[in-house]
Amino acid sequence: MIGRIGLAMAVGAGAVAGLLAWRAANTPEPIFPLPAAAPAQVEGQMSPAEIEADRQRNLAFERDQETAPFARWPGVARREGDVLTLRAGDRDVASFTDTGYCDGFDQCARWRFRGVWRLGGRDYSWLTFFHGEGEETAYIVDASGGLAAAQGDPSASPDGRWLVVAYVDPDTDGAVAVFEAGAQGLRLVATSDIATCRAGDWKSERRLAMTCMDSDPMKGQRWLAADLVRDARGWRITPTAELDGKTHQPLAQPTRPLAAIALTAVNDDGTPEDDSYEVEKGYKRL
Repeated sequence: MIGRIGLAMAVGAGAVAGLLAWRAANTPEPIFPLPAAAPAQVEGQMSPAEIEADRQRNLAFERDQETAPFARWPGVARREGDVLTLRAGDRDVASFTDTGYCDGFDQCARWRFRGVWRLGGRDYSWLTFFHGEGEETAYIVDASGGLAAAQGDPSASPDGRWLVVAYVDPDTDGAVAVFEAGAQGLRLVATSDIATCRAGDWKSERRLAMTCMDSDPMKGQRWLAADLVRDARGWRITPTAELDGKTHQPLAQPTRPLAAIALTAVNDDGTPEDDSYEVEKGYKRL
């Protein structure tokens, strides 16, 4: 009895040993270290590299438009990455740093060099500034790095005495500002946040052709041809014709009376305006 049990155990042990030997001979050698699995990426989610590339594209928006002004006015402005620096004479006078991500809210700063205006016998650098929403602001920078600002596109009179900055937007209305260049520099002399106009050609040193939008709550919007004029009463916008909404050609008869808009005179005593907002947005006087 004992002999049979011992024989069975011996046979069983031999079979197990044989099975283990067969498995060992036929199992592939393990490879160490095992390669780490790549992190799963959620569909539609940007990788860190893609996020950084997108951020750089956002920061660089419209910087290509500075190439021509840099070439036309060498030595006036230079860009080093996100920093735009203006120079007057033999020294740097101001710097403007791009910051933040522009996606429709006031949370970024984009400064762009556009050129130089010759006003009152002096050169003034012209920048545009965008903070993430709304209309671009024009900044005129003097030789000391000081700022004069207004929303819209600038237009200088033939004699260089006046600088008009105006814009029109069917959704946000518009504005018109008139600066005078004199011995003390550039100062704001008249403005209107009612006038919704864009500048055309100067007809003389005191008359600028404009295209304006007139809005009536009951009758809607219409386009007008107008002149911005300076006389003994100050600056005013005088409509000359109503324009067809599609062709912008003058109508033979206006659909309703044309009314002039007087710009509000501004008593600018030359005191520098508070520039804390611009400083917050990357402006630094050097």
